Amino acid sequence: MHLIEGLLILLQLPIGLTVRFDAKPKDVNGYEGKTAKINCFLGDFIKEKHIVSWWKYDLKLSQQNEVIVFDKRISVYLDDLPYAGAYSYVLLIHDLILEDEGDYHCQIDESPIVSSGIARLTILQIPSTKYPKCKKSANTYVVGSQVKLTCISELISPPVELNWNHEGASVLPISIKTEVSDDLVYKHYTFIAKKSNNDDSFMCQQRTEVVPGIHNCSIQNLNIQYRPEVKIQHTSALFAGSDAILFCQSFANPPVTEFKWMFTPVLNVNEYIADGQVLTLIKPSIARNGTRITCLAENNIGASTDTMTVHITKEGTLEKNIYGNNNDSKNVSKTKNTTNMTEDSKGVSLYVVIIVIVLVVIIVVVVVIIPVYYHCFCKTRTATDSSGREIYQPTVYYDSRNRTSNSGLYDCSLPHLPSTGLYGHWRHSFASQVPEDLNQQGYVYIDERNGQNTL
Repeated sequence: MHLIEGLLILLQLPIGLTVRFDAKPKDVNGYEGKTAKINCFLGDFIKEKHIVSWWKYDLKLSQQNEVIVFDKRISVYLDDLPYAGAYSYVLLIHDLILEDEGDYHCQIDESPIVSSGIARLTILQIPSTKYPKCKKSANTYVVGSQVKLTCISELISPPVELNWNHEGASVLPISIKTEVSDDLVYKHYTFIAKKSNNDDSFMCQQRTEVVPGIHNCSIQNLNIQYRPEVKIQHTSALFAGSDAILFCQSFANPPVTEFKWMFTPVLNVNEYIADGQVLTLIKPSIARNGTRITCLAENNIGASTDTMTVHITKEGTLEKNIYGNNNDSKNVSKTKNTTNMTEDSKGVSLYVVIIVIVLVVIIVVVVVIIPVYYHCFCKTRTATDSSGREIYQPTVYYDSRNRTSNSGLYDCSLPHLPSTGLYGHWRHSFASQVPEDLNQQGYVYIDERNGQNTL
């Protein structure tokens, strides 16, 4: 009896050892919120005899087509493959969360246990569309103070890459500090405010291997405040007895709130007019030469000054500056006279040239153009016949005609006209023709109508 039971056990052992996993399940990357699928491939598997299950570490998740853990996001099924005894055992996890990441394997729940090997499920996180965020530590900064700009994003897997840019150029990492807190990552960019940073723009760029492309946030028009920069300007030299205008030029953020003019030694109130940035010196005297004028400009940050020394020039000095000493004046006068003579000579020469040109034109017209015109248009042309002999053509010829007319005066001594029975009007015509060489014809008619001449 015991021998028979032992034989049966030996017969069963080979059958249990034939089931196998044809391949190790592959590692899977799943996106947070999406679905992950892990496969085990079985060979010589008999559903009625063998039991297969999914495990995460030491936690059994399923058995055959049933899920044995309380998690509605998990489902399993056995799928037949196109050859006998081959199956795919599929594990589906929906709405992935970070806690789903880990090692998974299939197992044949028999003795001895057969394992498929481990498949690693990695959860990839996609940054929220509301990141990155850019913040600054203050709305305004004073020159010399510390500026702190912060770029914020999520602490996810794989981690995002954050980089600061200043006016299109990358910021050196030495100026950036990374901080992690409350599932958020912070990139702090700190620097000392300079006047040149006013109105600057900064950008934080976020990259991740999960999603292609770059997302960014920015800080525009950084407000750096500084006290005024002052410079006194005037357009020309200051002359005694002539009003002079001085201008206090300033650059400041915020704008200047007050301008103040000061004098050393002090000027009388009737010697100047101060109107904000503009100072008018009223007909300064030569005695005020060397006076020091100071402009003070002040805003909410502080005040700055600029000082200039007045150099007042006599009006006569202007001519001296222009012409030099007396000898120089004489030289200048001589130069001017020479220049005037040269200009007069140029003017006379121009008139002579014009007169010569007019005379030449007149001579050409009289000597050349008129004779040619006469020769071409006024000379009598010679006419020839078909044989080439010259035909005499008179310059003037006469032709007289006598005829009657049905209009005008009637002469009763003339016979009746055949057609009307009226008396006829006798008309005698005389014509003279000029030569045809003139390309025009002229006629002179003398009519005699019943003894009355008409021209």
